Amino acid sequence: MDKTQWKEEYDARSVLDCPCCGCDYPEHRCSNCYSDMSKETCWKNDGYCSEKCFKYIYEELPRVRKEKEEAGFKCLCDEPMCGKCLGVGCTEAGCPTHSDIQKKLWKEQNSKR
Repeated sequence: MDKTQWKEEYDARSVLDCPCCGCDYPEHRCSNCYSDMSKETCWKNDGYCSEKCFKYIYEELPRVRKEKEEAGFKCLCDEPMCGKCLGVGCTEAGCPTHSDIQKKLWKEQNSKR
């Protein structure tokens, strides 16, 4: 089924999941930052709450991944607040996604639990 037909079926409530963000009817959430949005915004930005989120996923993220790969970093995680990486997963000094300062702060905050 193509996206146009899917949108028509969504409007007719023949399908539950949004063809752009994938949320169940009637909710719409950004595929990047998970903020709530209207159906119009969702469909206009193809599942993203703003052009900024859309550009981050399709322009900024690929650029950063390429830079990390070219610099020889093995950490492939793109989430700066990833607890797994900040806690134990990312052991690379100078990782552009998980700075040494972020790792230290995360460990200090979570060692008290």
